[in-house]
Amino acid sequence: MNPLTPPRVGERHALITGASSGIGAAAARALAADGWIVHACARREERLRAVVGENGFTYRCDVGDAADVAAMAAAVASQTPALDALVTAAGSFGAIGAIGTVDPDAWLNGLRVNLFGTYLCVHHLLPLLKAASDPRIVNFSGGGAFNAVPNYSSYAVSKAGVVRLTENLAAELAHLGIRVNAMAPGFVATEIHEATLGAGEDAAGALYAETRAKMKRGAIPMETPVACLRYLLSDACRLTGKTISASFDPWRSGLFEAHEQALNASDLYTMRRMNAVNLPGDEVAAAIVKAPRAG
Repeated sequence: MNPLTPPRVGERHALITGASSGIGAAAARALAADGWIVHACARREERLRAVVGENGFTYRCDVGDAADVAAMAAAVASQTPALDALVTAAGSFGAIGAIGTVDPDAWLNGLRVNLFGTYLCVHHLLPLLKAASDPRIVNFSGGGAFNAVPNYSSYAVSKAGVVRLTENLAAELAHLGIRVNAMAPGFVATEIHEATLGAGEDAAGALYAETRAKMKRGAIPMETPVACLRYLLSDACRLTGKTISASFDPWRSGLFEAHEQALNASDLYTMRRMNAVNLPGDEVAAAIVKAPRAG
């Protein structure tokens, strides 16, 4: 970590976890280029200096370790009295394989990094976020949060937990003016997917061939999730409690700003149980609506 420097009027501070590689590193570079003071953390601190440049701060931190996160938060507090943005990009697939064969400790590690790590960062950095004028939290979700992904239960369960945690935090922290959203970046060809290739086809199942193909030809460009993050941290975005797909949702169109209050009050882009009354035109749903209630 570089020496303490005096704060500048109007500067914005963002902490990004998992910033040593992949989308976290790209996000750190982008925000630094935009003039943010970036606080970058990862287990591999030696990579971080090249990411943030001379105007940023680097911290070695395992986000799933409570002592590590507490120490990092104290170090950040020694550099700035307020944190304008927390971006939890650190992530892991956890155990890859059939539920009856994967190692339980490896399975739990996925939740430790993805879900518990997100909680720990919010928990320890909340005092700094509360001190900012318009603070934001952006958590990283993924396709596993909303769809079953066979042989990736650790990843899917943890990402679903991140979405529910995001929605909980948005409601819980609303009175403090803290906006909390999640972003699903889509498949970007980064080194996290090497875990799938390393696990092999037997363990990874159908996702193995799909990952191998996308890693060769590329998929969603890195610029897409980075641009979406910039939007979620911008003054234009007043959303909270939502999970936004970087590659699918119309966040560039101006619709979100035009319908800000209605969107924040709706169940759109949230995790909810689908009820029969919400599926007009579905034959089975129509029958269920007419059926006598059990209770």
